[in-house]
Amino acid sequence: MIGPTTRRTPGGFNESGSSSDPPPPPPPLSPLEQLLATQIAILQQLAQGPQQHQHYGRQDHHPQVARYEDFLGTQLPLFSRADEPLEADAWIRAIESKFSILAAPCSEDRKASFTAQQLRGAVLLWWENYRAMLPANHVVN
Repeated sequence: MIGPTTRRTPGGFNESGSSSDPPPPPPPLSPLEQLLATQIAILQQLAQGPQQHQHYGRQDHHPQVARYEDFLGTQLPLFSRADEPLEADAWIRAIESKFSILAAPCSEDRKASFTAQQLRGAVLLWWENYRAMLPANHVVN
């Protein structure tokens, strides 16, 4: 006796609806399509973030931390003077909100160092004097 057979439909599909023949290969891409495919791949890599990038053929297993350049890219306000306490409070809140949008975490001591770079004038002089009075190994956060 001969084994069971599957009845084929005119389109090459068996009665269950699946094709028994592999699909034909896609047509070759035009140069424009190749360029677009390359650009899409680059954009996808950028969207994955820096922690996904490979360095010299190996994954970078060090935790990613925020850099000062990342912080500066958030369009920070400068602080040189406040006539009212609420102005200083508003500036501090604005700076704190910038840390929340960074892609990588930022330690508390780095936050203080980064923030101090936004001080100007008499406020900067006060900060420098304050730091000078602290013990040499003291970490400000």
